[in-house]
Amino acid sequence: MKRALFTVCSILFAMSIGALAQSAVPADVVSVFQKYCVSCHKGKTPPQGLSWEAARIAEAIDRASSEMPALLIIDSAAPEASYVLRKVRREKDVKGKPMPPLTALGADDLKVLETWILGLKKFPVPSSAAGAPPGDGTGQASSPAAKPASKKTAETPAFWGTYLISLPTTTTPDKGDFLIRISHRFSDPIDTGFDNLFGLDSYANILLAAGYGISDRVTVTIGRARFDKEFEFSADWLVAEQGRGSGLPFSMAIHGGVDLVTETSPDEAKVFAEVSLARQFNRRLSLLVVPALVTNANHWDLEPESTFSLGLGARYMILNDFSITAEWIPVLAGYGDFEGGWGFGVEKKLGGHVFQVFLTNAFGLTAAQYLPGGDLRLGDLDFRIGFNIFRTF
Repeated sequence: MKRALFTVCSILFAMSIGALAQSAVPADVVSVFQKYCVSCHKGKTPPQGLSWEAARIAEAIDRASSEMPALLIIDSAAPEASYVLRKVRREKDVKGKPMPPLTALGADDLKVLETWILGLKKFPVPSSAAGAPPGDGTGQASSPAAKPASKKTAETPAFWGTYLISLPTTTTPDKGDFLIRISHRFSDPIDTGFDNLFGLDSYANILLAAGYGISDRVTVTIGRARFDKEFEFSADWLVAEQGRGSGLPFSMAIHGGVDLVTETSPDEAKVFAEVSLARQFNRRLSLLVVPALVTNANHWDLEPESTFSLGLGARYMILNDFSITAEWIPVLAGYGDFEGGWGFGVEKKLGGHVFQVFLTNAFGLTAAQYLPGGDLRLGDLDFRIGFNIFRTF
């Protein structure tokens, strides 16, 4: 009886002390993470599933590292063995890139972090409460209270960018974030040769857009494409996320808005609606299906038509931050321009940036421009170079 009572008391003590250790993170520690880490490690899908936002720093205490599971990110039983300390000290035997990646912590900032983490040893989790020995400083997971990654985070989203190539994805900015998008499509195909620098000397359709996350699920965006001097006013709503909340085996987002041609006919408006359905089969492979409708697609015609298309896309992540992408957008009904749009390219994630370079037959950048299809024929092996850049602030 006494032994059982002792065990219960030990467990309650461990829980209360753990809560105390995690209840308050000093302001100077929060400032260090804000300065060096939060630009990347934030939001719904932070790198390695680890967010250093102020409200979530404590989640890292006694949680196993995804890069080296034998180590705890912040080890309350053996703080000197904490993975984050070894990472920021840039120790050579630690797996993965040193953090922060571009520059080491300043001496004062490193001291702040070390003082806080080493000070956590004042509140150790008793080994008798969990039946495991404390850490010995050799790099083995020492705390019996090791926690899995939070269910609120994911190491890798289905898609890094808000667009795969032309198709919208189920990725949305977090609440309060600004998203800048820069997109290019060169007009001439690659087969124009070296004198035309394989199309890079040609006229380019350029789109500049800025979006704002009203919430984690709702985004509003305004953009302008060079071709037809067309403005796009749109909104995105992330209805459901795969495996979260509703428990659906896929994610769904609804996109809608108005494209306004201002070059020759300021009153020519085109209304569009798209539904993105994404399925992430594993951390590397994701598929995308996007049924879409745009009205007044050929606005210059006396009897303009609507266009209904069905976009299909895929991303395969080769490395943790490098993927290959592909999409095809056949027109199923209404106005179609030559043949369905297609693209094939590569994608690189770097901090808050996403860079995409690809080959495509499409020239359009707004929904009303790309949904009717591409002006180059795959059968003729004609394609042009394009790229997208996304930056979240």
